[in-house]
Amino acid sequence: MSKKIVKYLFVAIAISLVSVTTVFAQKHQHGEQHNNFRSPYAEQLDSPVRGLSSSEVDNLLNGKGAGYARMAELNGYPGLRHVLDLSSQLSLSAQQEKEIQAAFDRMQSQAKSIGKTIVSKERKLGEAFASGKITNTELEKQTDELARLYGELRKIHLQAHLQINPLLSAEQIQKYNQIRGYEIAK
Repeated sequence: MSKKIVKYLFVAIAISLVSVTTVFAQKHQHGEQHNNFRSPYAEQLDSPVRGLSSSEVDNLLNGKGAGYARMAELNGYPGLRHVLDLSSQLSLSAQQEKEIQAAFDRMQSQAKSIGKTIVSKERKLGEAFASGKITNTELEKQTDELARLYGELRKIHLQAHLQINPLLSAEQIQKYNQIRGYEIAK
């Protein structure tokens, strides 16, 4: 074969590859655009409470923090569960551990109680929508109550952070923030 034929063959193969790649890329892009319309909520259809994810329901029923006290955590007020988990790294005394564990147990008990009520109220709200008979008045009543309950839950978690802060030394709080990756700028 002459060099000219090999050159044309090479160019033809290159053009073919670019064309095929372009077609596949367009199909892939079209498919992605189509999938962008899929709601992230579709995964919640099987949740115990429609409108909440399974993990949200789990967090509420088990008194987990789920970010409700992030304001405290990011401003130098350590989280109880994390402090207990880091007890050896923070060199907690037996008395500190005992007091922080008691505060954690109280907080978790209160959070579980309110969480159970929230899940029940969320389920009721979901059922009202599912029935197709919810009114604006009923919607306002139910969402106002849920807002109050969520506020109470957040307060419980934030108060627990406040409660244990005086139990820790400045060095322990600094070490906690360092371990957790926080740079507290004041």
